[in-house]
Amino acid sequence: MPKLSGSSDNLIFVDPSPVARRLLWHLFSIGSRRLVQADHHERFEKPGAHLFWVQSGEGELEYRSSRFELRRGRKIWLVDMGKPRTYIPATGRHLTITGFRFRGPGLEFWHEEFHGEENPEFPMGDFQVVARVYRELLRLTRRRPTGWEWQVHLRITDVLGRLLMSRELLASPHSELPPPVKRVINAIAANPLRDWKAQELAGIGKVSYSGLRALFQHAGQGTIHQHIQRARLDQARLLLADKRLSVKDVATQLSFSSEFYFSHFFRRHTGMSPTEFRQHLKA
Repeated sequence: MPKLSGSSDNLIFVDPSPVARRLLWHLFSIGSRRLVQADHHERFEKPGAHLFWVQSGEGELEYRSSRFELRRGRKIWLVDMGKPRTYIPATGRHLTITGFRFRGPGLEFWHEEFHGEENPEFPMGDFQVVARVYRELLRLTRRRPTGWEWQVHLRITDVLGRLLMSRELLASPHSELPPPVKRVINAIAANPLRDWKAQELAGIGKVSYSGLRALFQHAGQGTIHQHIQRARLDQARLLLADKRLSVKDVATQLSFSSEFYFSHFFRRHTGMSPTEFRQHLKA
């Protein structure tokens, strides 16, 4: 699990731009808190969410008139900051929680879906994915490279998508697909910026590459390469819509070796260059 130094609060507070506040998921704090006594929070006046996990120690979360056990493991919690909540260390113990607080448009609807059963707890089969996203969010908030707020938005969306999938809240059109195909499609959807390799995806699907290729075609999904390219193209359109990013920035984030190869890829699939696409959006 990711760790931060310090024995009390170790939080980074973030001041997003007006555009990020209106349009994107955005952080307002990230880091760890070490508690030795109950920490109570009244209802926050603005919509917000706290996503966290237990770094060390144990205790309880008092939330929505219920109590939930807090213990280190492969679980994360997502609470509505519009509700009173108390983080309570076990008697004679400390409780260190790590995570981030965020908000964005439509957050109340996410809370409505997630907490229909009043349960803020989410088991995470692959906790390292959440740990990696957390490290990336820390890096982005500390360094603030070009387009960092958009990248924060994508990372938070990734985690929220995993929470939806863990609760089976999405009526997925892939529900009848073979398990290896579903695993590969979900992996690509979770990290579309990655330069996926065929053998790597075969490992995720837990079949041979030739077997995965046959399953894709039999399920009507085309080829694996086509699916990867569609995902990259969707991300390219989203990134190009952010005028703060240069074409070279977009190419780098999509793992192209150069701006030239990215432009060639984009023109081949859309019939226009990245610059022409931006002009089309502006028009």
